Amino acid sequence: MTSIDHPVLGDVLEQFTQAGSVWKGEAPLSWAQGRTLYGGMTAALAWAMATRSHADLPPLRSAQVAFVGPASGQLTITPRLIRRGRSAAFVAVSVAGDAGPAAECLFSCGAPRDSIIRHTAASAPDVLAPDACPPLFGGAPGPDFARNFDMRLAAGNPPRGQGEPMFTCWTRFTRSQAVDALTGLIALADALPPAAMVSFPQPAVISSMTWSIEVDALPQDADSWFLQRSVAEDTADGYSRQSMTLWDAAGRRLFDARQTVAIFV
Repeated sequence: MTSIDHPVLGDVLEQFTQAGSVWKGEAPLSWAQGRTLYGGMTAALAWAMATRSHADLPPLRSAQVAFVGPASGQLTITPRLIRRGRSAAFVAVSVAGDAGPAAECLFSCGAPRDSIIRHTAASAPDVLAPDACPPLFGGAPGPDFARNFDMRLAAGNPPRGQGEPMFTCWTRFTRSQAVDALTGLIALADALPPAAMVSFPQPAVISSMTWSIEVDALPQDADSWFLQRSVAEDTADGYSRQSMTLWDAAGRRLFDARQTVAIFV
């Protein structure tokens, strides 16, 4: 176990208790971005409670998450099995905090099936090893939750660095999170700041609104280095839409994602 003030993800999950069809637990401040848990942590908690309520789910294939309010204080997480067929299952999960609704999630799961069709995604870009790359935030601490991660800028531009709004980073947890690989990677896959932050003239508030992920494959654990790329494709009217990709250290694509972020600058 770790410090109560700085719990790893596994410790956070352990303090959630079941009350009927819902799970209750506290949102840890050390995983927060401002007044709320950052999006990846909220989604990871939702998925973890979905699997606790429905332990025999097929492998996760995709997820859609809407961040509708702050996930803070006492959290109530409510999974609901929408439908289960011979190979697919769909689970909706609602997350609420002290301020009311926080997130609505839809997890789509599917068991493997025999198929003659197979397409393989392109491998990861060729970049320097993590030890040869500088810290993403240039030595600055970043938001509270970012202290749970080691982020190294491998290509592109740093936040507030100007230039093309994209970056590729090596990312890993600073310590083992004592969770299954998928729950850990959901949390890690949303750790980077939005790529639009490259163009920020000064620090400013951002807020994730939606996040959609597609799961291609999983490693055996979530404690290794992973390569992540984030690209702001369109930013206007205070909103930025970005694409996000995550590979393992061998270059195998694990997640592909899209996200809409509100920016206040």
